[in-house]
Amino acid sequence: MVLTLLSSCEGFFDVAPGNAIQEEDFFQNRADLDASAIGMYEALSSEVHKFLLWGDARADMVTAGQDDPDPYINEFVLNNVSPSNPYTDYSGLYRTIARCNRQLEKVYDVAALDDKMLDRDAGAYYGEALLLRALCYYILVRTYDQFPLITSNYAEDIRYVNEQGDTVSRSITALTADEIQGLYHMPADKQEVWQFIYDDVLTVLGILPLNYQWNRNNLPAEDRYGRVSQPLASTMAAEIALWLGEYQSASAFANSPILNNQHGLGTSGTWPNQFTGSYASAHSLFLLGYKYPNSFETNRLQEFTSSVRADGGKYYLKPVPHVVDSIFSHEDGNADIRTQFSYKTIGSDTVIWKYIGLDNVSSRRPPYESSASWPIYRSADAYLLKALASLMLEDFATAFNFVNMIREARGLKPLLPEEIDYTNKELMMNMIFRERAREFAFEGKRWYDLMLWSKLSGKNMLAEKVPEKYPEEERAAMTALLQDEGNWYLPIDAQLWQ
Repeated sequence: MVLTLLSSCEGFFDVAPGNAIQEEDFFQNRADLDASAIGMYEALSSEVHKFLLWGDARADMVTAGQDDPDPYINEFVLNNVSPSNPYTDYSGLYRTIARCNRQLEKVYDVAALDDKMLDRDAGAYYGEALLLRALCYYILVRTYDQFPLITSNYAEDIRYVNEQGDTVSRSITALTADEIQGLYHMPADKQEVWQFIYDDVLTVLGILPLNYQWNRNNLPAEDRYGRVSQPLASTMAAEIALWLGEYQSASAFANSPILNNQHGLGTSGTWPNQFTGSYASAHSLFLLGYKYPNSFETNRLQEFTSSVRADGGKYYLKPVPHVVDSIFSHEDGNADIRTQFSYKTIGSDTVIWKYIGLDNVSSRRPPYESSASWPIYRSADAYLLKALASLMLEDFATAFNFVNMIREARGLKPLLPEEIDYTNKELMMNMIFRERAREFAFEGKRWYDLMLWSKLSGKNMLAEKVPEKYPEEERAAMTALLQDEGNWYLPIDAQLWQ
C-alpha cells in the first residue's frame, strides 16, 4: 500500500513526472536548479481541488452543488469522510516533498560545479526548497492526525549502499515494504511536527532573498508571486507562532511583509484582479498560477465550482446561502468588493464566483479556460495575523486598526472606536475571523481558521460554526461529532504506514 501512495498517479490534469530530471548529467548549474524548482511547484499545483475540499467543503460556508451529489465529494460536505475516499490521498504533497528533498540534497553540489554561483545564490535555492517542504507539512499537520516525515530524497527514487557495499540506484516502486519503512519517520506526536515545521521556516528567514533578487536578477511578476519568498516565510512564521502560542513573535514576524514596499493591500478596484488574471501584483505573496492554453496546467477549480456544463463545470460545490449572506452582510450594504466577487446567485444557482467570473457583474470565463490562480498566502494574511497577535497580547488598539485597514482597502467605511467595544476580546476575535472569512472565502482556509479560533479562544468553534450549514434536525448530531477533536482530521488507512 505504501508503494501505491508514494508512486506517481495520473490525475485530471496530471503534470510531467519528476523522473524527467534524473539524468546523470543533470544538476550541473543554476539553470538545472531552476528546472528542478519548476517540478517542485508543478506537483503541488495539481492538488488545489483537494485543498478546496479539505479546507472549505468540510466547513460552514460550502455545501454540495448538485441535486444528486457525487458521493466522494459529499463525504466532505457531510463530514463523514471514509479512509478509502480518493480525495484524501496526500501523495501529491509527498511528490512535492520528494522534489524539495532532491533539491536540498543537490544545491551545494551544483554550487561546487558552477563557479558563477555565490553562496547567497545557493542559499536562496536551498531556502526555497526548505520553505516549500515546510508548507506541505504545514498542510498535513492541520489535516491529518498521522503521517510520516520524510526528509531525504526517497519518495520518487533512491540511491543507497547495499549489503555488498555497492552504491545502487532504484526506483521507490521497486523497493519492498520493509525497505521503505526504514526511509521515513513517524513522529511521536503533533508537537514534534509543529516544531519541525517552525524550525525550518525560521531557518529560511535568514537565507531567502528579501525582494526577489534571485540570482542577482529581479524576477518577472509570473515568477515573483509563483515562487516562495522571504515575505512569505515571515507570514508563515507569524501564523505558526500563533498556533504555538508565541504571540510576541507572531506580531514581530507579521511586520516584515506589512512594511515591505513590494507588498500591500491594494485597492477595492484591483482586488478581483488576483482571480481574473494569472498573476496579481499588490495582493499576492504566493500563489499557484495557471495558463489555460497549456491544458496540463489548467486547474480543476472551474470544474468544481461552475454550474455550466459547457464550461466544464460539474457544480460539485457551492456556497451555503444563509451562512455566507450572514458573514458578508454589512452596514455599508454592497460596498464590499468581496461581497460582489466572491460568490453570486445567477438564475437558480448560487456559485463560488472567484474561479469562474471575469468581473464582478456576470461575465464568465470561456469554457475550459480556468486560469484563476489558487492563492496560498496574500498580503492580507499578514495584516489579519498582525491583528490576531495584537489581540492576544491585549494590544486592542493595534488589532482594531488593522481590521480597519482591511475594511477600507475593500471599500468599506472604517469602524469608529466610540461605536465598537474594541477592548472586548471575544467580540474582537469574532470580528477578525469574520474578516478572514470575507477576505479568504473559498480559498481553502476556513476549516483551519476555525481550528485556530478554537485554540486561541478556548472554545470549540468548529462545533459551534459548522453545524449551521446543516438542516436544523441534523445540527445536534454534527455538534456532538465535532466536539471530539479527533474528528477534526481526515482519516487515512491505518495500515498505510505499518
